[in-house]
Amino acid sequence: MKFNKLLVALMISAVSSTAFCSNVRADEKNLKINENKQSQVSNLSDEEIDNLVNFINDYNSYKADIPEDDEVLFEKNEKNIREVDGTNKFNRATETDRDTFGEDKNVTNIDPEVKEKLEETEGEYGKKDGAYAGNNLRENTDPIKDIVVNNGDNENQIAITYFVRNDLSNQSYLVFDGKTYKAARVYQTGDSKGYMSHTVVLDIVTGNTYTYYIKAGSYTSDTYTLKTKPLGENNEFSLAYFGDPQIGSGDSVWDSKGLNKNTQAKVEQDKIDFAKAIDRAMKMDPHFYFSMGDNVEIAGYEGEYDSFLDHDMFRERIFSTVTGNHETYMDKNDDNQQNTVFRDHFYLPNVSELGSFTKNNEDGTLTYVPGDYYYTYGDTLFINLNSNNTNSNEHKEFIEKAIREAERKRNGKFSWKVVSFHHAPYSTATHTSDLDIIERRKELVKIFNDNGIDIVLNGHDHIYTRSKHMLAGEKTLSFEDAYGVDPSNENAKIKDGYSETFNNKIYKNGKVIVDGIGLDYEGNKVINPRGTLFLTMAGSAGAKFYNPIGEDSWFVAKSLDDRSQLFSNLRFSKNSFAILTMDATGKVVDLYKIEKTDDFINNPYDEGENATKESLKNFVDKIESLILVEDSENIRKYDEAISKAKSVLNDRLASQEEIDQAIEVLKTRLCEIEFADAKIVNETKELDKEEVENRKNSQKTSKDERELNKETNKNLEKVSKENVKTGVSSIMGYAISLFTAAGALFASNKEDR
Repeated sequence: MKFNKLLVALMISAVSSTAFCSNVRADEKNLKINENKQSQVSNLSDEEIDNLVNFINDYNSYKADIPEDDEVLFEKNEKNIREVDGTNKFNRATETDRDTFGEDKNVTNIDPEVKEKLEETEGEYGKKDGAYAGNNLRENTDPIKDIVVNNGDNENQIAITYFVRNDLSNQSYLVFDGKTYKAARVYQTGDSKGYMSHTVVLDIVTGNTYTYYIKAGSYTSDTYTLKTKPLGENNEFSLAYFGDPQIGSGDSVWDSKGLNKNTQAKVEQDKIDFAKAIDRAMKMDPHFYFSMGDNVEIAGYEGEYDSFLDHDMFRERIFSTVTGNHETYMDKNDDNQQNTVFRDHFYLPNVSELGSFTKNNEDGTLTYVPGDYYYTYGDTLFINLNSNNTNSNEHKEFIEKAIREAERKRNGKFSWKVVSFHHAPYSTATHTSDLDIIERRKELVKIFNDNGIDIVLNGHDHIYTRSKHMLAGEKTLSFEDAYGVDPSNENAKIKDGYSETFNNKIYKNGKVIVDGIGLDYEGNKVINPRGTLFLTMAGSAGAKFYNPIGEDSWFVAKSLDDRSQLFSNLRFSKNSFAILTMDATGKVVDLYKIEKTDDFINNPYDEGENATKESLKNFVDKIESLILVEDSENIRKYDEAISKAKSVLNDRLASQEEIDQAIEVLKTRLCEIEFADAKIVNETKELDKEEVENRKNSQKTSKDERELNKETNKNLEKVSKENVKTGVSSIMGYAISLFTAAGALFASNKEDR
């Protein structure tokens, strides 16, 4: 009898152990990895130990300063006024009142050669509207120029784009790996000096090194060496992720040094500083390089794009980019140019008219930016959006189309889906409360969640930010919980119940409604997370910095308020994604890793799979039974409140968090709506209180279960690590099974007695 009970207990325990470890999905705060590394490593499998050692050693070989516990911290500036340069960190006009380099960590001096030229020209070299500014910037007038190697459809394809002077265009060709190619794509550029854009698309074998050059009439370019890298084990690859190089830009600190924006001095300074980040990134030898747009200050100044592309990286490695708002900026006094700069310089695989952007310039010329495009690399799908087009429905259509097409070509799912575009929905600098950004936040996050987008890469706001894992949906918070600022603080700029700083309304109950629900996973590693992670990169050339008005906002996991020129090395493999963010000196400032099990990749969590909407439906039904005061503004507020709640009810993919928050959001909106029968309202409030209590009680069991699971997972974490590829537990995991079984046997013996 006792033997049978022991056998049953062992079987139950074994099954339980397998269930816990085979497909772990991290719930809020269920993972902590910033404990002593020695205790962790002792419980890893041999393979996991090797991977971890290689992971750390690889980065350390570039003198990356990774602390022992992998927890990288940076002290935020908690004061409103910066002690170093005296600026108010809530100042939205960040390009003013800054005449020292202050807290800037990398860009601290004018380059000696730039300084010498400033002195030679008695400062003219850096003056705006001078002999060395704007359309007088030095341009590359070679017969062949601006050679760039871009991503093709996948890792086995590239495209080489280059400019050839008009009169030589018909005589030009590319010699690649000893073979001659005529361009398949030829455009008349918007360049006023008269160039044609040529593109040749080529199949390659990853890992091979190729030589190439371009002929145009009697002119022959230099010979370049293109180095490609093979995919590693489990299709591992890496990319260097840059933010807003914005060659030619600046702020008041540069003005105070005699370097105004769009001058030759500033362009050359930016090129030198951006090269510091590029050179550091190249030491890590990524598979390709990726810029988040705003490559130059003014797209119409040809000298700025010539300068941006004046680095061997663009000719000898693979480069990808998206359009920023500065790619649409022209010099209104130059009537010789159509702005097709982005299309002219870069090849976009699988490009669509969806997401394209067209406008008439002040001088009657045209600006055209191509639409959304995608490519794949290893087990990752990269979807790149033109966020100058604010039509979210077009982007939604393209995302769905890209996933459908790419999975059909692959005949399977991708481990990672990455969306990239310029305008960051979740950032912490001065753009975070721009109305167009708030609108994107309202619309895009839902699209990303519904399409299983894991990671979103952005630029635009010039301060590095890593968000929590964001779920779509509205959320009610106190003003201070939402933004980390006391509403009495003058920097909140609250007038008549509205914060001008954060562009948000404060309701009569003291709450604000924000867009996005953050899942706060502890530590810097998570397994099978829900939601979408947003990364905003700082300016990688250090050309212009913003102030951190939103560094304590509800969505922030990490914000770096140090005015550093940063970049990230992003690593992808079948089951893992890692972020290593560093400055141009190699100092690591952020480290984060996501892992996925095979089962989670093939069967991702469905947000609405287990969600219950009964409470929300009942609450909406009660409100709809009330008699409304017949006032046009009152009716408008009521219609908005009910329609938003019903949109959640009708959404089959709504998460439980979104549904629960919809109730709180509806209550907040209702506090400013008048109903005709106060008695009915009061009765409804009482019923609502009763329902809330019932809901709390009904959720108590599941909450207790979650807490038990958290504690169990925490214990399992200490003695057994899941093998991410197979879900098989280490031998130590079975030790827990034995102890659990022994406990069950003891309990059964106690019952017998």
